[in-house]
Amino acid sequence: MKWSKLIDFNEQYLQRGYLLKFKAHYPFEEEVIMMVCEGGYSQKGLITISGYKAGINMYVLFPEEANPDGLSTEWFIKNWTKWVWPEGDVNSVLVRPALTYDEI
Repeated sequence: MKWSKLIDFNEQYLQRGYLLKFKAHYPFEEEVIMMVCEGGYSQKGLITISGYKAGINMYVLFPEEANPDGLSTEWFIKNWTKWVWPEGDVNSVLVRPALTYDEI
């Protein structure tokens, strides 16, 4: 499975395990990959899976309004700079479904 632009992604929800790749800077590397994960009460969040910060706690836990039936792709795009990366351009964010066993 290849990466797609988030703004062109045609799924209503970002499911647990989906990966997001985007340009970043300190405290991350120049590019970071985060995975959609579950927090308390089935809320969705992001955890870093690349670089020095990989696996260190949840990066962000999204509010319940983002999670009525999953993490809304539309809500995520609209709230990118507020909840994920204020300096980032949502137009350059890439997304892909979770890795399969054969890809690891």
